[in-house]
Amino acid sequence: MLQVLPQHISNLIAAGEVVSRPASVVKELMENAVDAGARSVTVSVLDAGKTLIQVIDDGSGMSADDAVLCFERHATSKIASAEDLEKIQTYGFRGEALPSIAAVAAVTLRTRRPEDEIGTMVEISASNPPKVQPVAAPSGTHFAVRNLFYNVPARRKFLKSDNTELRAIIQEFLRIALIRPEVSFKLSSNGKEIHNLRPAATRKKRILDIYGMNLAKELVEVKVDTTLVRVSGYIGNPEDARKSAGNQFFFVNGRYFRSPFFHKAVCKPYEKLIPEDYTPAYFLFLETEPERVDVNIHPAKTEVKFEDEGMIFEILIAAVREALGKNDFTPSIDFDMKGAPEIPVFGPPSGGSSSGGDWHRPPRMDYSPLFNPFDTPSDLSVPEFPATPSAGPVLDPSPGYGRLFEEESAASSGKLLVLQRRYILTPVKSGLLVVDIRRARQRIYYERYLEKIAEQQPVKQQSLFPVTVTLSAEDCLTLLEQPDLVSRLGFDIQDFGGNTVVVNGLPEGYPLSEDQVKTCLDQLIAALRDDTSLEDQRHLLAARMAESAAASGAGSLHAEEAQLLVDQLFACREPNLTPDGRRCFTILTFEDLEKKL
Repeated sequence: MLQVLPQHISNLIAAGEVVSRPASVVKELMENAVDAGARSVTVSVLDAGKTLIQVIDDGSGMSADDAVLCFERHATSKIASAEDLEKIQTYGFRGEALPSIAAVAAVTLRTRRPEDEIGTMVEISASNPPKVQPVAAPSGTHFAVRNLFYNVPARRKFLKSDNTELRAIIQEFLRIALIRPEVSFKLSSNGKEIHNLRPAATRKKRILDIYGMNLAKELVEVKVDTTLVRVSGYIGNPEDARKSAGNQFFFVNGRYFRSPFFHKAVCKPYEKLIPEDYTPAYFLFLETEPERVDVNIHPAKTEVKFEDEGMIFEILIAAVREALGKNDFTPSIDFDMKGAPEIPVFGPPSGGSSSGGDWHRPPRMDYSPLFNPFDTPSDLSVPEFPATPSAGPVLDPSPGYGRLFEEESAASSGKLLVLQRRYILTPVKSGLLVVDIRRARQRIYYERYLEKIAEQQPVKQQSLFPVTVTLSAEDCLTLLEQPDLVSRLGFDIQDFGGNTVVVNGLPEGYPLSEDQVKTCLDQLIAALRDDTSLEDQRHLLAARMAESAAASGAGSLHAEEAQLLVDQLFACREPNLTPDGRRCFTILTFEDLEKKL
């Protein structure tokens, strides 16, 4: 039997589409403030918005009648006919935000227009009739939203931790602040100021005010003007691409939107410049005719539909590729690409002779850090050298003092060779064993970290000189949200205030240089943000930490170290594969060698 739902139930259902978390309230109220012509917007939250959200602006304000009417569903001044939906240029237009918020929270509104002598205060909660009274108030609007979801316990139960909800609030705050550099914005949480953004002359200045002046050297300007769309903004330097997602923004006609499709267009020109799982930063502003884009396809208005989506995709690729080309970015960093061959090709450089004795690799100095002169035998003798020089490079085989010179491509110790700092070669019964050094390290570190996480016994190496790192507000909250887990992973990190942390120690295997510490924190933040179960998160954290430690520990290996690495690899539970399924070693059989010769 059909029945019409009571108004308070239908309001709760509608509120579920618009207000999903405290960040949704912040977004809607900030958008209303900007639409009202505010030049200053202040946002304050308590308990990540669960207890209180305040948004204060100096915009046009409302009359007493409008202050009451704004809480009625579909009350709006933005559209009057169906044709208006095709040329929307404001943030809000459907009149759903304030009724939805009032359906799940206690809302107090104070507002006054500049031409009025006295303001209006409206108190409303749970869709009950509002209480209205005159009040002294400054010009503009002041919203106070208390006890969000107090009447929907199930929704409040599924809210995440304060740090997670606060990160979402910061994201919504920044999306509006980036597109409106002429407006000043302030954000504080529990009385602590997070952002205080003064009016900026340009969008780039606003970006730097938010993310720091260090970002200036990373930004590359993008500017393309076509009859279909105008694209402007900035993309990140390939060398500064990060593993954790962040600083990726699309705007169209002053409105933030998400688009995995356009994200692929931006990332495509970076394919040869950054590794697969890294993401470049970008701040791209698209301008097109309002009739060519539909902003009314998603309740939260974070998705839009373009009339010429395919063509804009190609324009974005061309715009980003042109910007990268103008700045002469070329692949210069050897990232361990998955498509790399398992076994290297032997032979002289291009243009060299492979058969004659005219070309030789120049020798390079090397030494053994494990060498102890007191361990040398007492009956040392001066080695005899041949009277005539040989055709090949000379290797000093004298015992005790080690070898001073070696071929650039190999370092040998008995049956073991280290080739080009990447492979270890050693004979086995069935042929030749070839071990990928970086992947072997990755497997060893992965099992070691996973074991320590399970046992809650971190392996830390303390830094003699602590490293201070300044992060974005979101990254800092992510890093400090789970201090026990971070400590169990082997990190010794302290909050220094002002979105800055001090790194006193790192897990075993990480170098302690400042650049490597920043890379390490980026890997850790990316893993902590992954929304998986606890067990999956442990494996993910261990895998990403192992990958970072293996990459940062790259360098030449001496014979003793290479032998130790091989022994540690085959002591692992699963020595064959890395955590992401790539082979750590392979065996060239005698049959394979005969086919090659």
